[in-house]
Amino acid sequence: MPDEEEVYVAGRFIAPAEATVAANDASLLLGVGLFETLRTYGGRPFRIEAHLARMRESGRFLRVLVRESDDDIRRIVGRLIETSGLADARVRLTATRGPLAGELDDDAAPPATLIIMAGPMTPYPAHLYDKGATVVVSDIRANETDPATYHKTTGYLTNLLALRDAHRAGATEAILFNTKNRLAEAAVSNVFIVKGGRLLTPPVEDGLLAGITRAAVLDLAAETGVPAEQESLSVRDFLDADEVFLTNSIMELLPVARVERREIGAGRPGPVWRKLADAYRALVTRETSGS
Repeated sequence: MPDEEEVYVAGRFIAPAEATVAANDASLLLGVGLFETLRTYGGRPFRIEAHLARMRESGRFLRVLVRESDDDIRRIVGRLIETSGLADARVRLTATRGPLAGELDDDAAPPATLIIMAGPMTPYPAHLYDKGATVVVSDIRANETDPATYHKTTGYLTNLLALRDAHRAGATEAILFNTKNRLAEAAVSNVFIVKGGRLLTPPVEDGLLAGITRAAVLDLAAETGVPAEQESLSVRDFLDADEVFLTNSIMELLPVARVERREIGAGRPGPVWRKLADAYRALVTRETSGS
């Protein structure tokens, strides 16, 4: 590891303790900002292009205008990985709206303040993949009518409260249903179920963030011959599933064995999850091997 850690903030590489944003930054005052979290494998970021595309799309909607180009960001991430000495790292990109001069005026949006950090990758415990995780159903509802639901914003408190409740109950994740009692997502991940050999996941309009890993799994299902659909799912669909698994960039594909005290299927990781998890690992290897 290097003697000094560094982060990137608005054009400068500095020590973390020296990193600052303006006291009137709109992200600090109003939560108007975006973030992306991705993994590196062997020093290479996985699907950074997809993460940047999502950030740019949300930035256009929320007027969080990142001035650094995609090539600039890839170079910055590369330098941070190199100087950190971490082959397998967790990379966080945060884009704040920038200084708030008065009212939140879309026409006068300043260039965003981009912050990039690379730190150690702390994986989910291996036993969760061997035996399956436990989840709880949250009392918090995903709001499919809220535009912010569909963007990865720094206003993340609702998700963190749901996750805190899950952890207090001894569970790994919290499952959120929307205002119409349809399955939406988990606190920090997307949800897939398997029923009768079919892979099912809620459509985005049911109130979820379209995850990068979620998209990869849907592609892999097509490649591996697993029938897959995006369709609205009820509480009963979820509880009666043969398999359930969760996805995000850090956990990859995490099998679920129990919803609170109720077993899902056989109460252990299932064959469709295993097939797709193996395919996902092969995909990561192909895209980060440098060949």
